[in-house]
Amino acid sequence: MLGRRSRRRRHPCPRHDRLPEIPSFRRCLLLLAVALAVCCCGALPAGDAGDAGDAPRRLSEAAGWLRGYVQIDTTNPPGNERLAANYLAAILAREGIPSRLWLSPTGRASLSARLTSTRSGGRAVLLLHHLDVVAPGAGWTVPPFAGVIRDGSLWGRGTLDDKGLGICGLAALVDLERRRVQLDRDVLFLAVADEENGGGQGAAWLLASHPELFAGVEGVIGEGGRNQFTDRLLWWGVEVAQKRPLWLRISAHGRGGHGSALNPESANHQLIAGLARLLALPQHWRVTAPVRDYLRALAPLHNAHWQHLLTHVDEAIGDHGPREAIFPGMASLFLDTVQVTVLAGGDRINVTPAAAEARIDARLLPDTDGAAFLAAVRGALGPRLSVEVLMTAPPAPPSPASGRLYGAIREVLGREAAVVPMLDAGTTDSRFFRERRVPAYGLAPFALGPDDSGGIHGADEHLPLAELDRGVARMRRIVAAYAAVPAGAARSPAD
Repeated sequence: MLGRRSRRRRHPCPRHDRLPEIPSFRRCLLLLAVALAVCCCGALPAGDAGDAGDAPRRLSEAAGWLRGYVQIDTTNPPGNERLAANYLAAILAREGIPSRLWLSPTGRASLSARLTSTRSGGRAVLLLHHLDVVAPGAGWTVPPFAGVIRDGSLWGRGTLDDKGLGICGLAALVDLERRRVQLDRDVLFLAVADEENGGGQGAAWLLASHPELFAGVEGVIGEGGRNQFTDRLLWWGVEVAQKRPLWLRISAHGRGGHGSALNPESANHQLIAGLARLLALPQHWRVTAPVRDYLRALAPLHNAHWQHLLTHVDEAIGDHGPREAIFPGMASLFLDTVQVTVLAGGDRINVTPAAAEARIDARLLPDTDGAAFLAAVRGALGPRLSVEVLMTAPPAPPSPASGRLYGAIREVLGREAAVVPMLDAGTTDSRFFRERRVPAYGLAPFALGPDDSGGIHGADEHLPLAELDRGVARMRRIVAAYAAVPAGAARSPAD
């Protein structure tokens, strides 16, 4: 299993999309700044975050990397992922691993690095995460980009979504290189832009414009998954399917004027009435194949009552709703959902606006007829409201709960708790790979209770440092189980 590999570090892709040349003096200053940040981040004491924190302590290498990563504000929009990509590139360069910077037509940066082996035949696993984060929002008790260490945790936007997973993948790649592990598969590390806004300038653009980057990829490990934790870890939820996004902009136009005038057909009134009709549409409950498989896999982990319900879910769920009590939060597994998330229509109490707008986040079950659903939305809103599709996704098959990559995940995580293939109501870049029939698995390698996992897209996002280190160890073992030459296998003369 151990041994040197020959010529493994060469990146297989041409370099015609490199960044424009930076004047040498500026380039030196930029590289020096990034290198100093990388070199120092592992040794920063906890109290140096610019805010109150625990007593100074030395961080693990991975925690130092993550702290420096979180301190780079990549709020999307606008993203500004380039500095974060340079930060990761500097860590890789220090380990002697070359990387490639990719720029989308709008200048959004993604980063790739690939360890190759003469044994792999080009077959590879992709370790995927995104560089961008959502806006912090209100309610934080610490600065969201300061990298504060408090109560044994690293606090900051992106610690869980998705920079923590990215550092786990980076650590796994570096570990293989340092130990000179003999590989049976290539390992491709990819940090992409724009996931939080749909991925159009990140994973989707790379797949469409640079398919050569993904040559030989057999499977993907990315974000997602939901682990069940009470006072202990009950199971790991590995995401194999997800609901499909349908994001809409609804616009209304009418006569503006003074707020004192009678104006029942104002833009605001039209919009409110249309949305009320939409939200009043009857909901149709149904059980899809990925949900059926998910619940059956969960059944053995519950008592007799729930075992029966979960294995006979088609009997429990009718067209108009559940025939018996189900777990809180389960409803979204059986429904196409519509959520009005943004409303805009004037900013003064005595002025009637001439235009109003709403944005809708709809999530469709994997096999929903998207065109028919959109037609029903338009019909409910009525002809006076315009509907613009901001994002959609075609149906995609679920990833199999079998095979080499899923087997490696189950082998490693199964030592601590059961591993369950699940459907997730959220949306990630995994959908782009499933659309191309490439298995993709959403994985959260951290065993977190609700007190620690509640900050995703909310205030005070944080990750316990001890669990970060355990997550790094899990990811290292998963990647090695998939990519390393099995113990006892014949060695390649070239390696």
